[in-house]
Parts: sequence; structure tokens; C-alpha cells
Amino acid sequence: MNISDKAMKKIIEAEERCIGCKACMKGCPMLIKFCENPKDLLRELKDKKEYDYSLPYSCMLCGYCSKVCPKNVDLKSIFMRLRKDIVEENNGKVPKELGTGGVDIHQKLSFSYLFTSDIENLQGDTIFFPGCGLISHSPKIVENTYSYLRTKINGIGIYTKCCGKPTVFLGKDRKFKEYYSILEKEFEDKNIKRIITGCQNCFMTIKNNSKDIEVVSLWEVIAKEGVPEDRRGIGTTINKKFTIHDPCPTRDMDIIHSSIRDILNELGFRVEEMKYNRGETLCCGAGGLVPTTEGHIAKAHTIRRANEAYTEYIIAYCQECVESMRRGGKKSYHILDLLFNDDFQNMEQINQGLIRKWVNRYNGKKIGK
Repeated sequence: MNISDKAMKKIIEAEERCIGCKACMKGCPMLIKFCENPKDLLRELKDKKEYDYSLPYSCMLCGYCSKVCPKNVDLKSIFMRLRKDIVEENNGKVPKELGTGGVDIHQKLSFSYLFTSDIENLQGDTIFFPGCGLISHSPKIVENTYSYLRTKINGIGIYTKCCGKPTVFLGKDRKFKEYYSILEKEFEDKNIKRIITGCQNCFMTIKNNSKDIEVVSLWEVIAKEGVPEDRRGIGTTINKKFTIHDPCPTRDMDIIHSSIRDILNELGFRVEEMKYNRGETLCCGAGGLVPTTEGHIAKAHTIRRANEAYTEYIIAYCQECVESMRRGGKKSYHILDLLFNDDFQNMEQINQGLIRKWVNRYNGKKIGK
């Protein structure tokens, strides 16, 4: 496909700034596939003025490249621009060969009343927005988390819609705005002033698109208010060591990284850090819809990331990351399981199937009613 003027401007600027140090390649699986050096790739794109569909849809859009680049080259923004151009060129659709039809179905259902509800149980101006992943994992954990929040924040409501981030990843700007307008209307109608998110993608998506609303991570709230009294110190009775995996969407949110570690310390778990952590964390392999569009790249990176943990057990605070670490061969837990699941040690270390997840979504919409 031919490169648009908007994309070409970004490519030329990036190629001029890039010094070919390859710092970005240490944590990026797609660059290794397409080039020996990112500067060479940028130069090739500039000269040929065209690219294959697979290139931008191989990027996990995790932001590691720009985080470690000494010249602030942002490859993520280039590949995101190319995705948008592909969609615009194909009349609002992603080419069939990329296999993203299931994502479209997921998004349509994630804004339907069959699997979601409007804001429930609101008696104030604050809501809990758990996100699709958590509800798919366990409506019970979400309900327990919401019950905890109700003891800390008077009148807090709950909203079980999706934030629309998968549609952003597809490159479908117009469709995302259509979906997000549903959230905006609900926020406005219910006079929402603060949103507490349980998902890192939800945190960033709402923060970037509803700038007049205070968006707070669930982890900040728990770290500030304290873990449930009956969970304090439970980790001291468990003879296991855990490794923390930081999700990539909130790599720039130091307060979240610190809050997670404060919570684990209060729980009493023995934890280790990965080499690439906090702001320089690596994607779990599930970012940017790459498992759907370029599955071999995602699989290899997931195995790499899981193996960077020297312990058998990994703790994450993104459900997609939890499932990725299992696919990579590790035993993994969501931090909410440590907080609100009494039987977490006996959890089956098998990712749930698609049907089970949608059943959970259906049951999850009833929380707060």
C-alpha cells in the first residue's frame, strides 16, 4: 500500500532523528523480523513509498521504543498512522487477510445490552469501571472489588461497558468515536466526576478522551485506603516467591507501579523484579492485537517475556497479561485474586475459553443491580 502524506511526514522526521543505536530492538519483537536496524527500515519506507499490510499490524503498540530512544523517535505513532491509513483506504475496514473480524464482533457485543449495562447503583459522582478483561475473568472478583470500594467511597456506582481500545488498535478512528460517544453520554447524563479503573487500557483510554473527568487507577485507591484487614500479611504464610510483571499501557504512570508494590508489601508477598520493569517494562505479547494479526510474533515474545521471570509464579495487574504469562509457560495471578479470592492458591492455571468468558460478561452486567 502507498504511504500517505501524513505518514510520510512522520517517517521522514523519525529517520532524520534516528541514530541507529538499536536500543529499541532490545525489547521489540517486530523490528527483529523486519530489519537489522530501525533507521534502515525508516529509510526503506521513505524510498519505496509503500508497505505491506503486515508491517503496522506487527507492532504491539506498547511504547517501549519511544521510552528507551535517546532521540525520542516514536515508532508506535508511525505504525498507528499506517493502520489508520489502511482502514481509510479500505472504506473503514481492516483487510480480511489480517483476520480481525473477531475483534469487530467483540467490540459490537461489548457495547450491547446483552453483555453490558448502564451505570448502576450510583448515588454520587464516582464510578468503578472494571473493564472487559476483569469481568470476563471473574464476575465474583469484580463484585468483591466493588463491595470493597463501596466501604471506602460513598455512593460509588459501577459501569460494565468496554472502553473501546480494541477498536483504536484496529485503526478505526470513526468507529471508536462512535463507541466512545456512548460512554461520554452516560458520563454526562449521570454527572460523573471521577472514574476508578481496574484495567490499564481503560485507564489510558478514558484519561485521554475524557479530560474533564478525574481518572484514577484502582491500585492507587487500594494502596491509599489499605488492603482488606483479613488479607493483610497473608503472603507471609505462603512459601512461594512471585515476580511482578508491569503492563505496558501505563508504563509512564509511576504512581501505579509504586501502588502495586505497596499493595504486595502490605499483603506480605515475597516478590522479585524483572530486568525490564516499571517504565521500561516489555509487552506481554498481547498488545496491538498482534496475537490476531501476526500470531507467531506474539507467541515468541510471550514466551520470551515469561522466561524473564526467574520464579515459577508471576503477578500482574492486567488480565490479558496474566493469560499471556500462562501461555508463556508460567503460573500467573491477577493481583485482585490475591486480594479478593480466598482460594487463589488452588486456582486452575488454564485460561478460560471464549464461551465461558462471554457467560461471565453476561453475569457481570448484573453487578450493582
